[in-house]
Amino acid sequence: MHMIPANDEIERQLKSIRAGNMVHLKGYLVEATGKDGFRWKSSLTRGDTGGGACELILVESLFFW
Repeated sequence: MHMIPANDEIERQLKSIRAGNMVHLKGYLVEATGKDGFRWKSSLTRGDTGGGACELILVESLFFW
């Protein structure tokens, strides 16, 4: 999974997560595009497998312990 933080606080929290933490995320599976033509294709479903099944998530909230 790849994460896009929705704001600076979410980015700070994502950077604080360490190996062994349990994490609960809320957000959306997204695809990213840039003005320069860049495109990051992502799976938009949780049920697929294999090549191209990685997920890009816009993280709107999280907590971890």
